[in-house]
Amino acid sequence: MAEMTMEELMNLEGMRVPTVGDVVTGKVIAIAGQEVTVDIGGGKDATIYLSELSADHISSANDAVSIGSEIEAVVKKVSDEQILLSVKAVAIRAQNAAIEKALEDGSALEATVTRIVRGGLLVDLNGVEAFLPASQLDVRYVENLDSYMGQTFKVKVESIKRGRIAVTRKELIAAEREAAKAHALTSLNIGDRVAGKVVRITTFGAFVDFGAVEGLVHLSEISHTRFKKIEDVLTVGDDVQAEVIKIDNDKIGLSIKKVLPTPIELFDKTHQVGDVLVGNVVSVHDYGAFVEVAPGVEGLVHTSELSWESARAKVSDFLTAGKKTNVKIININVESGRVALSIKQIESDPWDALALTVGDVVVGKVESLTQIGAFINIAPYIDGLCHFSEASWSTGTRLEDLVKVGDDVQVKVISLDKERKRVGLSLRQVTSNPWDDLTVRRGDIVTGTIVNLNNRGAEVQVAEGVVGFLPIGQITERRLNHPNETLSMNEEIQAKVTHFEPNSYRLELSVRQIAEDAERADFDAYMKVQNQEVSESAETLGDLFKDTFKNLV
Repeated sequence: MAEMTMEELMNLEGMRVPTVGDVVTGKVIAIAGQEVTVDIGGGKDATIYLSELSADHISSANDAVSIGSEIEAVVKKVSDEQILLSVKAVAIRAQNAAIEKALEDGSALEATVTRIVRGGLLVDLNGVEAFLPASQLDVRYVENLDSYMGQTFKVKVESIKRGRIAVTRKELIAAEREAAKAHALTSLNIGDRVAGKVVRITTFGAFVDFGAVEGLVHLSEISHTRFKKIEDVLTVGDDVQAEVIKIDNDKIGLSIKKVLPTPIELFDKTHQVGDVLVGNVVSVHDYGAFVEVAPGVEGLVHTSELSWESARAKVSDFLTAGKKTNVKIININVESGRVALSIKQIESDPWDALALTVGDVVVGKVESLTQIGAFINIAPYIDGLCHFSEASWSTGTRLEDLVKVGDDVQVKVISLDKERKRVGLSLRQVTSNPWDDLTVRRGDIVTGTIVNLNNRGAEVQVAEGVVGFLPIGQITERRLNHPNETLSMNEEIQAKVTHFEPNSYRLELSVRQIAEDAERADFDAYMKVQNQEVSESAETLGDLFKDTFKNLV
């Protein structure tokens, strides 16, 4: 009689023989080294090797089971000699089912990075190995994968092909970022300060990722100081702080320089008024020159601060763009961001050494003639002003008729303000006031010389420094269009004083009144003769008829 197989034996005893892939339940009856014997019923025992005892690594079977433990396992092999089981396969089956379900419904699973391979990572999905491509690791491409080794995070199953499982993390991160971005945008306000990382640099600015939101720092908002290209001040990966300056739907404008101290604030902490520095001339203008005295800090040297020699100096005579120059700080205004500089104040102020006082008479050189008067240099770097009203005691005398540019003249100091750096000078007060010495009264006849003729009349000099005015209507009785019809320059004439106010330097004359006075005198003399003749004639008739009048009586 032939020997019966295990399957035939079990069938004979009314028991179904387990087949490969079946899930059976049994009880541990023996543990020997690397093997575990399990009673699966029907008088049959099955074997589980250590490698199939757990999905996790164990060094001994006692670490996973004990005598009497009830276990569930998958039949891996059935032969006449033995039945092999696998506990690990049960867990793998369950995990595969969960993976397939996750693929169907799009749910997320937890994965742990176990290895870095070419093109991505191998991850463990609770005992099942899956591949995570580098392109699916984040919303941005990750070049260095080393930092992900051992990390655990959520993934989504992308595909299962021929037992190979591919997963993605990118989609989950994108969804998380969108949700976080929507929340962040609702709570973000202009003026908020944020911390982030530079993720991209373009020709027009740098993009900064701060949490779930990305903002643009325009190149004009990167730094207070000038730079040629953005990479000179920022690098991808830099941690930066910025201020929100614009919110336009999901577009965020940021400013790095708004959270940084301004160059002038830094400058103010390390410099003070009076400091002398070496600066670089940036630009030259009619009103002055801008000089860079620190990175991002430019000060103005006004034309009035170029030289003590002249307040009206030409900037280009002193400074050239691109050249270096010594400057002195005379004012720092942090609020307005302005620094005032001086070149001339590096030297001592010549006004401090000026020893003149009001009343002093000095010799100076005429530097210029203007509408208001003459500027006269009376000491090194010091010009005083002789107002046109102080040119002459005679109101009709013009300043330009008395002095010319380059003339050396004597002047008297009539006012002095060192604080405002002003000196008032007088040409006429060097001599005594001739009006005080003039002894004429209204009605006097004076002799003078014609020194000027104009449409209004003639100016007549009646004494040194004293010029009177002869109106055109007081020259002659007949109507004149211009005084030169009867008068000539330098002609000597006689005129009558019609108005005299020495305190206001006013002397008015009349030639016409002299003639009228002469005519009036002739008429008065004639009338006097006539009156006398009438009187004498009346006396003779009286004598003639005296006796007749007596007889009538």
